[in-house]
Amino acid sequence: MTTIKEVSRRAKVSMATVSRVLNNTVPVAEETRLRVLEAVEALNYKPNAFARGLVTNRSGGIGVVINEISSPFYSGIVRGIEEVAEAKGLHLLVSSGHAQASLERRAVESLKQRRADALILQLEALPDDDLVRWAQGDTPVIVVGRLIPELAGRCVYLDNVAGGYLATKHLIEHGHRQIAHLAGWLAIKDARDRLEGYKRALDDAGLPFDERLVIAGNFTEEGGQRGAEELLARGRPFTAIVASNDQMAAGALHTFRAHGLRVPEDVSLIGYDDVLFARYLFPALTTIRQPLAEMGRAAARLALAALGAEKPKEVTTRFDPVLVARDSVISTADP
Repeated sequence: MTTIKEVSRRAKVSMATVSRVLNNTVPVAEETRLRVLEAVEALNYKPNAFARGLVTNRSGGIGVVINEISSPFYSGIVRGIEEVAEAKGLHLLVSSGHAQASLERRAVESLKQRRADALILQLEALPDDDLVRWAQGDTPVIVVGRLIPELAGRCVYLDNVAGGYLATKHLIEHGHRQIAHLAGWLAIKDARDRLEGYKRALDDAGLPFDERLVIAGNFTEEGGQRGAEELLARGRPFTAIVASNDQMAAGALHTFRAHGLRVPEDVSLIGYDDVLFARYLFPALTTIRQPLAEMGRAAARLALAALGAEKPKEVTTRFDPVLVARDSVISTADP
């Protein structure tokens, strides 16, 4: 295995100069830099990542904490982060918080102990104060999925009130007046914001809010199944449903079929997120798109800028929801 000593000998410079060129810690004359890089390539020198980390105090890794690794929603965000990080030669250290404060805190502390260069955090249970405190430390912190005023320039988020409003308004425009809502876990702000958007759309259309048409779920397919079962058991008439995410919409679709109800002929259904499987359901799911990969890429660029690995530039941090109309919604006037 080639050593740094052999590289320095071939380039006719000191080992310290080779280290400066590879780690980009101190400016080096262009002629010298090129000579070192030529020697590195000719000898196929591979720096020891651990040893380099000791010198630079960098691990070459970005720590990411998300709610659930298995969720297609969160995997979309991670893909975006990974795309940007890998282009800069960085790797990801990914952990789940499972929307539990103790697990989220443990995941963050673990990544800090493993010397992650920056942290990208999508946390549900921990309060803003914890994230602000971590952001005041030496490790840059980027927040995904919420807006914290003290960290506004490092938060990547979606307007979920607007998303809930957009979904409900779409159904109202198709003639629906009795619209149910399968909410997510209401301890999570995303779920509360989408419920608020649903309420506002009803109010703007002059429609009454009926709490008996709202079922609190948990963002899973099973939660959607149980929520749809409960709606049917309550006996309140409804012609359409706004689900708080696509997974709950898929679960509701399963329940309706089991009861002999057709979507959209008997019940129109709209999801939220536009994860990959939404377009492959039957019928294809009308949904609210979150630009998941774009949000992940934005978070990664903010992290790189904070580390000095990329020149600071304007990065979109606030994203707007977009309606994707497919086949699961029809007008009440349609046959």
